[in-house]
Amino acid sequence: MKRDGLLRSERLRGGYTLVEILIVVGILVVLLTMTLMTVRFTRDGDRVTAAAAQIQSFLAGARDRAIYARAPRGVRLFLDTNNPRTVSSMVYIDPSESWSDGVVQLRRWDPELDGRTNIGGGNVDINQDGVADDPRNVWMVVGDGTAWWELKRRGLLFDGMRIRIPKGPGGSWYPINTRLIDITKAPPTTQMLVLGIPYRDPGNTPVERSQAFESGGPEDYEIQLAPRILPGEPASLPEGTVIDLDGSRIPDAWRPSSTMTGGGTGNALYSQYIDLVYSPRGSLMGDAASGGVLHLYVCDREDSVLLKEEFLKSLDSDLAKAADLFNASLQSASGGLKFIPADAIDPGSVAWAAGLGTAGEPYNVRDRRVVTISGQTGSVSIHLVNAGDGDSSGSNPPNGFADDPYFFAETGETAK
Repeated sequence: MKRDGLLRSERLRGGYTLVEILIVVGILVVLLTMTLMTVRFTRDGDRVTAAAAQIQSFLAGARDRAIYARAPRGVRLFLDTNNPRTVSSMVYIDPSESWSDGVVQLRRWDPELDGRTNIGGGNVDINQDGVADDPRNVWMVVGDGTAWWELKRRGLLFDGMRIRIPKGPGGSWYPINTRLIDITKAPPTTQMLVLGIPYRDPGNTPVERSQAFESGGPEDYEIQLAPRILPGEPASLPEGTVIDLDGSRIPDAWRPSSTMTGGGTGNALYSQYIDLVYSPRGSLMGDAASGGVLHLYVCDREDSVLLKEEFLKSLDSDLAKAADLFNASLQSASGGLKFIPADAIDPGSVAWAAGLGTAGEPYNVRDRRVVTISGQTGSVSIHLVNAGDGDSSGSNPPNGFADDPYFFAETGETAK
């Protein structure tokens, strides 16, 4: 009997109560949650780091090809089909020569070529951007001996390409529309292109005359023909990562235009020809070189979309107007907005971020990097974002954006 009692006592002491089991399960759930969060942020960081390294490697490859081939080689950045303010893939290109045959004459809006500016019907949408344009501005390039009809028929001349008037470094680039060249009919002697933005000089003749310059106007030009894409599949960035062009320092010629600013692509979209071309000496050429030092902002796709949606809502309830205001801010005289958010954004203290959550519970931005390209040397480096926002003195309150995001890239200092 005594032995049986001892056995029962040992069996009773060997069990666990329901409360003890629940406590253990709760601890395990907390540990598992913390582990998954750590893995998630590590994975996100690894993806962004891998994306930056891939961009660096691809650009370095183009530079090496240019030096080895003793001919220009480059990389084209492709806009993301779902979010055309970002880049998600790239490919190697072989730049083509420019086209400059024949001579040109600049005219105000006169598609009939009767010598009179077509102002009888009032303002019309000449560049087809949805906004009425003043026909008294210089919109047309009339060519003689230019062979543009033949280029268009062969698929070498199309809408969105660029023309520089006059030819050479002193000229300015303009996007073109080819709708006045009809390849279903025999090629006319005189062929016409429509500029996406008005020519910078209004001319020296009365506005009723379509010929903008009596004398002294530019007669030469060059059209940048499309580069040849080299064999090989486009390289896609790791899933969920993008180059956010709104947070990048790039030439204004690649940026969308707004109704409030000149320059840019002539429409509300980023250029389809974001080409970084290296010379045989290893330096950048063309538009990319005009930027001096370029900074490409590599980040998480979800952050790029969500934060920008919230910011646009704060600009105007009409999203089209908000986008126009946003595009204008990217090209301001002070250097433009850099859409690079701070590491943590408090919806309670940053007005535009109110929709991100609850005051006192900051929205934590995922990992990101800056890929920097030197125009002079062509070298490519990767840096952390300097995400400081505001200061404790109150003179510079937080606004949700990094105050000096390219600091580490430009000084060589590392994050502390």
